[in-house]
Amino acid sequence: MVWELTDDHGWTYDYHWKRPTQDLNPIGFYSVRNLIVTRPGSNILSTNLVYDCATGIDNQRSIPQEDDYFLQSHKNKIIIDEPVVIGDGVSFDVWGHWLIDYLPRFAVVKAMMDERFSEMKILLPHFSPQWIYRFLELALGFRRENIINYNPGSDIVLCREAILPSYCYTNEFSFHSFVRDFYTSLTPASGKEKKTRKILVSRSDFLHSNRQLSRRAIFEEMALERGYEIIHPEKFSLEEQIQIFSEAAAVVGEHGSGMHSTLFSGSGTVVGCLGFWNAVQLHIGYLMGHQNVYVTRNCKWPTPENNQYRIECTEEDLKSFFEKVDSLIR
Repeated sequence: MVWELTDDHGWTYDYHWKRPTQDLNPIGFYSVRNLIVTRPGSNILSTNLVYDCATGIDNQRSIPQEDDYFLQSHKNKIIIDEPVVIGDGVSFDVWGHWLIDYLPRFAVVKAMMDERFSEMKILLPHFSPQWIYRFLELALGFRRENIINYNPGSDIVLCREAILPSYCYTNEFSFHSFVRDFYTSLTPASGKEKKTRKILVSRSDFLHSNRQLSRRAIFEEMALERGYEIIHPEKFSLEEQIQIFSEAAAVVGEHGSGMHSTLFSGSGTVVGCLGFWNAVQLHIGYLMGHQNVYVTRNCKWPTPENNQYRIECTEEDLKSFFEKVDSLIR
């Protein structure tokens, strides 16, 4: 376990609920016996505790002591006798959750296990996207043959020795410095030359999502006029994405997890978002030393009648946004 306090750089909103937590939880892992896995994030320990690990919060509930959840299950039973790392959770197949929640957990195990990590197994659902395997290989040197797959719909897994790594943040995404050190280690070493590359992360390929920017075409047209490159990160390899974000002097885009790739952007990068006060993005900025700019006016949260995040910035809002971002580039 590693304990530390957040840096005292001063927080603009001293009483804001999204401000960094002063005391951070330690990072490390637990080694437990006879852990049952039913689906990503749902783990049962010793027949009477259920951990539903969703973004770092453990919700416990009891099941009858006399129940043997594994033996009484009608699912196909898989038993793993060798040590296996359980580090995924809900929405594990979403890029942003993997960056924030899960990859750092596996990195903690590697840092603490050293060369023994290369021989360990990892349990993942069989429908895991291919980029997850690539990320594990690129970031941690983990081999594909050491991953054990299961089908959450039809399988139940008994792990005789399970490694449960901690999440690397506390409460409302106050990140441990391990996250900064880990992602910095993946980025190319930067020289002394001034960064001038300006990036717009586009969501134009996600027209059926519940996040809608009414003036997206105008937003992207303004960006092009100001020298921004419009990118769709999903069209690039992991290596290319890391290179792009590490070279950026400014990154702008809509509220969403695509902006979390600024974990690869260095100190001083200007990160501008259209949308809502996003605790994750704000804390990434605090962790990595970014300058964050937000436009929240005319942004509307989902309602029971309309399950959409609506971003309805005016042209004047967008113009002021770009002027502010560009003025901060050093």
